[in-house]
Amino acid sequence: MLSNRHHFAELARAGVVRTAGAYKLVAAESVPANVPLFSLEGELTSVPTRYTVQIDESAHIDMPDGCRFEEVLDRFFWRFMNHSCEPNTVIRDREVISLTPIEPWQEITFHYATTEYSMVEPFECRCGSSRCEGLVGGYQSLSAAGRERLRPLLSNYLLSILDGETQAPQCR
Repeated sequence: MLSNRHHFAELARAGVVRTAGAYKLVAAESVPANVPLFSLEGELTSVPTRYTVQIDESAHIDMPDGCRFEEVLDRFFWRFMNHSCEPNTVIRDREVISLTPIEPWQEITFHYATTEYSMVEPFECRCGSSRCEGLVGGYQSLSAAGRERLRPLLSNYLLSILDGETQAPQCR
């Protein structure tokens, strides 16, 4: 568990805002590239949902049941990180690291297919990027070229699948 001091330092870097009826995670201060922003705090589960983050073949991070909304905003704020086909962060194990400089109030995003083998609820992307991939279905739905393009951002277990070191899981 994080110390309160560390937890408050993470909160100073990011915050949840609601605009146009949608929540998103934004930077609260300028963040240079290649800096750890925060850790994904939560419980490990083998059951994926639309809100979990996959960190290994059968391990996903989720928040505990029964959390008050304030606790979600203060402790599990990572759940409000949205997808982008051109993300400004990457997830390494449980650490969220900036890929590019992030300005205050800029949304903090990651590419869902860099951690999720198969999305529980695929969706049409609206990131607005010129490189937008359209339907986001997870790593399994990417073309071979798309997988190679994301190689530097892939989690270790997806990289092992790409390199043929690990068998791809059966589709859910």
